[in-house]
Amino acid sequence: MKIRRMVLALTIFSFLSGGAFTGETPAETERWEGRVSTSRSDALMGMLKRLPSTWSAKRKARRIASTLPDYEGTVTIPDSEIIYSWIEGICKTPHRRPGTAYGHRAERWVAERFREIGLKNVTLDPVPITVWMARHWSLMVAGEETPSFFVLNTGFTGPEGVTAPLVYVGTGTPEDFKRVDVSGKIVVADVPFPYMPTGVLVKLTGGAYMLSDPDHSVTLGYGQYLNFVRQNFVGGTTAETAPKREVYWQAYRHGAAAICLILRDQPSNSNTHYGPYDGIMKPLPGLWVGKYDGMRLRELSEKGAEATLELTGGSKPGAMHNVWGILPGVSDEVILVTSHHDSPFQGAVEDGAGVAQVLAQAWAWSRVPKEQRPKTMVFVVDAGHFYGSLGAHAFAREHKEIMKRARILITLEHLGAKEVEERDQGYAETGRLAFTVMFTSPDPTVIAVVMKALKTKPARVTAPLPADLFGPAPTSDAAGYVLEAGVPVISWIGCPYYLLDDHDTLDKIEKGELKSIAETATEIVKVFMAME
Repeated sequence: MKIRRMVLALTIFSFLSGGAFTGETPAETERWEGRVSTSRSDALMGMLKRLPSTWSAKRKARRIASTLPDYEGTVTIPDSEIIYSWIEGICKTPHRRPGTAYGHRAERWVAERFREIGLKNVTLDPVPITVWMARHWSLMVAGEETPSFFVLNTGFTGPEGVTAPLVYVGTGTPEDFKRVDVSGKIVVADVPFPYMPTGVLVKLTGGAYMLSDPDHSVTLGYGQYLNFVRQNFVGGTTAETAPKREVYWQAYRHGAAAICLILRDQPSNSNTHYGPYDGIMKPLPGLWVGKYDGMRLRELSEKGAEATLELTGGSKPGAMHNVWGILPGVSDEVILVTSHHDSPFQGAVEDGAGVAQVLAQAWAWSRVPKEQRPKTMVFVVDAGHFYGSLGAHAFAREHKEIMKRARILITLEHLGAKEVEERDQGYAETGRLAFTVMFTSPDPTVIAVVMKALKTKPARVTAPLPADLFGPAPTSDAAGYVLEAGVPVISWIGCPYYLLDDHDTLDKIEKGELKSIAETATEIVKVFMAME
């Protein structure tokens, strides 16, 4: 079976490396400080190399799972209406961007909920940042406005904007920039996303620790574009450190006046893409353009049309706050449960849903007598996920004593989201839940806990994957804690297509699933509570 699966995996790799990942761009992820390659060949080869260790850990975990203790107490879970009311509560503002007035309002709201639930020592830890704010942006081409959205943390123009000819550079490889002179011009470039063939990789290669799919939704053809990975503009770099294929910095190095980036693989005409969110201030003004508007812009740029790009705003020193509290247990050993409160837009899924699930765990376990909580629980709703996950890094650095006592980190993000697909240049609901993964430490005992929990309370369309599958830490808000403290992790996260745009609204929450999700998370906590 092992040899057959390896042959199959190599066959899949040979097929996928020919086109599943668009482009071959070495890149860095803004989710962590270490360098991570997202090229199609490196990513897939990395997955294949670790298959034997994944299979081995899975076999060991299956043996361990049957020996894990059961939690003897009773835990009452809040119903879906209560959990949804928390999502509504944090989503009353247009956005929750780090360091803004709306962001601070969300921080206070989380602290108030923690205190109402009964957590001890509820604290708001400040994290200094530069607060970047766009006020107005537009793109006028041939006398008409092209819908656009600002590229976060890029340079500002004056109110008159920048007027210059457009020049198209494809995806902005070094070879693309050799073909044209972009000095003093407005660069137009495509930004591709990699495509992840989830069904093939999960169901055929055995690359997941298991698959929880009671509705049999995951088929071999199941997959999606990873639109948080901009292959030629991943983020986390400067003009000095950016790879040669990083299109933004290539344009800057070649003297461009501004840049327009087309969301080539976004499954809609949405242009409200919030990224890269690495917290790095950039000098060149930039705007995002949707896929279909980008087709016309591409044609006009190839004809040398003149455009005026405007992006006005400002930046100032500021702060954001990690919000956390404690639920004391019999011992000082810690179960750490986290999410993040900041969001680029209304953020019902990103990450009102995650905050609500953290509150659900705090609510449920606060009703359990202390003597029935063998371990202490620490709940953190951190800041700055959209600032290079700086809040998670800061908490782990500033609270080393908590991290040393952490038996497990459980991070909950984007859960209960509706799946969408493209239809008529927009999003259409499929009637299914968005696919989620549980990035799980390769420790067989941690894997066994996940197996036991998912057997007791199956989750829909969920695959536990190795936490270090794509790099040294999960591609989630858990990365900061893992990189700083090396804590074992179970990071449960989803990624629907609207996650980084203004379509992330309350109607995207599958309300009836919220209690079920909380029950699965509680089963994970129960096992760690019962373990010696």
